[in-house]
Amino acid sequence: MIITCGNCRTKYQMADNLIQKDEFRVRCTKCDHSFLVKKPGVGSELPPHIKKRASAITAAQKRYPDNPNCKVISICNQKGGVAKTTTCLNLAASLSMRNKRVLVIDFDIQSNLTLLLGHKDARSFFDVINAQDDSLSSYLVKTEHNFWLLPSNSKMALLSKKHMPNENFEYMLRDKLLEVKADFDYILIDSPPSGDFYTLNALLASNAAVVPMPCDYLSLNGVSHIEGMINVINEKINHKIDMHVLITLFEPGNTVGKVVLNQIRGKYGDKVLNTMIEKDQKVQESQIVHTPVVFYSKECAAARQYRQLANEIETLFPASEDLAQASGYRY
Repeated sequence: MIITCGNCRTKYQMADNLIQKDEFRVRCTKCDHSFLVKKPGVGSELPPHIKKRASAITAAQKRYPDNPNCKVISICNQKGGVAKTTTCLNLAASLSMRNKRVLVIDFDIQSNLTLLLGHKDARSFFDVINAQDDSLSSYLVKTEHNFWLLPSNSKMALLSKKHMPNENFEYMLRDKLLEVKADFDYILIDSPPSGDFYTLNALLASNAAVVPMPCDYLSLNGVSHIEGMINVINEKINHKIDMHVLITLFEPGNTVGKVVLNQIRGKYGDKVLNTMIEKDQKVQESQIVHTPVVFYSKECAAARQYRQLANEIETLFPASEDLAQASGYRY
């Protein structure tokens, strides 16, 4: 969670697991100003500097007009271990199998998506920003699975520390993606298990958010946190995000899982995607050989379901059929 002193504008990053109350008072160590902070999702307010610039046009937007035909989707949940990276990888592969031009962004400090695709130590978004004038396209890597990757590396941990004090820090990813949106049908962002600088950047760059969650109570709480962030963004900024819940690691024979599934559907209704991804040993096997399960074991349950998910995503968020013909990007 990012909080900003209302007096001197100093920003602080607070670990979400330390927040136990809906409202609490903090004191700025720089100017000694005391102010009230609300937990995200509970009458939340975005930092004042973000609200003030809600309609501001950045230099990148003037240089690169947005391309509404490209759909940007964040794969996010505050809780880890819910199959975010697996979903991002296999959804990208399944969309590419449908002749869609796909870019995946590894925006997680852990770099698991990058590791699964065999590109350890490649240049990351941090390197793009640090180079200042370099084009994003020169940092993209073509994978052997017919989609593109912007890798992550250990330097990504420095991104928030170096750039959070800067103006428009929350739009860094959105502005760089404007350079390449004309060249892709779908951009998928693998977000870290938190609600901080990285997730805020991912959401503000996105048209939609897919929130993977197993049928357990703790994952439900993680969805509520992301929903709170999205609601605040939708209300306070001229930027709408369409959120959908994806059931993952589902075990059809698990009675508790079925009970939680009914609770999820009761709470989120038509926001719950029709596709459910079952727990499948073939997914773990595919990770060992650095291959999406949709290629590793095409007829296993998870592979069939990820292909079904791609069909559902394409129906919900159709990309322009003319994009591939209009683009001059190497693919």
